Amino acid sequence: DVFGLGSRNAALAGAAVAAVDDSAATYYNPAALVRTNDLHIDLGYQVAQPYLRLNDKATPIDPTHGLAAGLSVPGRLFGVRFAFGVSLFLPDDRLNRSKSLAYAQPRWVYYDNRTQRLYLAAGLAVQLARGFYVGASLAFMARTTGTVELTGNISASDPERGSTLVTAVSVDLLSVRYPQFGVLWEVNRWLSVGASYRHSFSLQLDQGFHIAGSVSDPGQKPLIDGGVFEARTVSADLFQPWQVTAGAAVRIVPRLLVSYDVTFARWSEFQAPASWVEVKLDLGPAFNALVNVPPPRVFPSPGFHDILIPRLGVEWRAIERERVALDLRAGYRFEPSPAPEQRGETNFIDADKHFVVLGAGVRLQRLTAVLPKPFTIDAHVGLTALASRATRKDDPTDKIGDYVGSGVVVEGGVASRWAF
Repeated sequence: DVFGLGSRNAALAGAAVAAVDDSAATYYNPAALVRTNDLHIDLGYQVAQPYLRLNDKATPIDPTHGLAAGLSVPGRLFGVRFAFGVSLFLPDDRLNRSKSLAYAQPRWVYYDNRTQRLYLAAGLAVQLARGFYVGASLAFMARTTGTVELTGNISASDPERGSTLVTAVSVDLLSVRYPQFGVLWEVNRWLSVGASYRHSFSLQLDQGFHIAGSVSDPGQKPLIDGGVFEARTVSADLFQPWQVTAGAAVRIVPRLLVSYDVTFARWSEFQAPASWVEVKLDLGPAFNALVNVPPPRVFPSPGFHDILIPRLGVEWRAIERERVALDLRAGYRFEPSPAPEQRGETNFIDADKHFVVLGAGVRLQRLTAVLPKPFTIDAHVGLTALASRATRKDDPTDKIGDYVGSGVVVEGGVASRWAF
C-alpha cells in the first residue's frame, strides 16, 4: 500500500491502473490480467528503509523487505479470453507482527504497522469486447482472537504452594478478505484508460483473560466463592482506506509512454489505533461493593480527512534491437497527509509526502531454444521526502509537548518476468 508491488509499477510511481501488464494487476487493476496471451511468472525483491526524525532525533521504524512474486495464466473459453492471476508479497523477517501502543504515544501512522504485512491476492479478468476488459480480485488477510483461562482454587494463606489452578489457552485465526475491481479500455494503440476500486479493511486483535474460582483454605469457609475476573482488549492493528483510482496511459510517440493516475482515499473512516479494554469483576456480595471498575474508555475519532493522490510515470524505450530492448523510467507521486493538527492528547505523526523514483528495464528475446519468449529484468530506486511538520500543543503541560517531525524513506527493488 505504501511502496507498490513490482519494480516496473513502482518505477512509474504507482501510476499503473492503465499501464500495468504483469501479475501485480491483481493489486493495481485486475482487468489488466487479460492483456497478454502468454503465461507469465514474476519474481522479485523489494526493500524500503525509513529514516524518520522527531525533534532531530531518529525514531526507530522497522524496514520493509521481502519477496514479491506472481503468476498470470491466460486462456480462452467458448471464444472468450480470460486470465487468472495471483500475487504475493512475503516479508522475509516475519510473517506476522502485532504492535499496540499507548493512546498518547507518538507514532508514524503511515510507516509503523501499515508496511509490515503479508499481501496475497487472486484475481480473474475477462474480455467483454475488443480492447475492453473487466476484472476482480480478492485479497486475503488473517487476524487472531484468543482467551487465556484459569480455573480452580486460590489458597488464601499460601497462594504460591496451596493453589490448584488449571490453565487453558484458546486461539483462533480468522480470515479477513476484501475485494478489488477494475475496468480497462484500450482505446487504440496509443491510449488506454482504466479505473479500479480497492475496498477498505481493518485488522483487529481480540484477546481475553478469564479467571473463575474460589479463594479459600482447606476446611475453611471460602473467602470468595465462585469469583470471576475477566479482561478483554481489542486493538486496531492495521487499516486500509477504500480507494478509487482512475488513470490513463498515453503513448505519445512509439517509444514514449506517459501514465497518470489520481486516487481518492477515504481516510475519514480511520478509527483510533488504540486498545479498547473492558474489565469485569465479580467477588461476591461481601466484596463487590468495595470495588469500582470503571467502564472502558471510548476514544474519539482521530479526525483524519479524505485525500487525493496524483501519480505520474514516464517510460522511454531507449534501445530497440531484435533481441534486446532497454526502457528507462521515472515517476513522481504527491501524497498529502490525512492527519489533522495534533494539538490535543493524540500524536499521530505524519506529513505531506513527495516521492521521486528512477528505474530501468531490460527485455531479452529468444535467449535459447528453451526460452524463446521474452525475459525481462526491471529495477528501481526511489526516495520519499516528508515535509517538515511542526506540532504545537494547546496544553503547555502536555507530557509529550511540542515537536517537529520530518524524514525520508529510501526504497528499491529488482524483478524478473518470465514468459512461456
